[in-house]
Amino acid sequence: MAQPTAATTLSFPGPARRGTLVSIDSVRRRRSRHGATQEVIGVLVVGGHELARAGLRRLVEDEPGQAVVGDAPADADIAQLIGALDPQVVLIDAGSSEPDPAETTRRLGGHPAVLLLTEGDADERLLAALRAGATGVLAKNSHPDQLTAAVRTLAGGGVLLPARAVRRLIAELTCPSTPAHG
Repeated sequence: MAQPTAATTLSFPGPARRGTLVSIDSVRRRRSRHGATQEVIGVLVVGGHELARAGLRRLVEDEPGQAVVGDAPADADIAQLIGALDPQVVLIDAGSSEPDPAETTRRLGGHPAVLLLTEGDADERLLAALRAGATGVLAKNSHPDQLTAAVRTLAGGGVLLPARAVRRLIAELTCPSTPAHG
């Protein structure tokens, strides 16, 4: 498991260089174009592919009121990063080649909100992650505005689940002895 050091692919926004820490307070508050200070949603981006994380960082950073407090490969010690960076949302690229999103979510213990980016909306790995405490799911083919809206929703205490996943979870709750299918 990769440790959060300057040698891993961690990066932080702002004037600091890659692999160095910045003040979380400076990320949480940003000056708007008009000089007013605004609260900012801190996001930790997690995924197995550097290129995908870079794209996600860009989308989050381009949205007013949101900032990437860090990013890490999928095999990093995410719980330790959360303790150090205190994000409000963890954005996990839950690709098929990534470590199990349910296990990653379970290690976080319910805080902060977890948003999974996925290719399927009701596969078993995804449902297991929801059972483990993930609070949001967004398809990878979603529009970028949907991603930043999902971050706002989860940071505000909301939940974002595709209808198909909700139907599967309801079926499991109402008929626990019968496996739910598609």
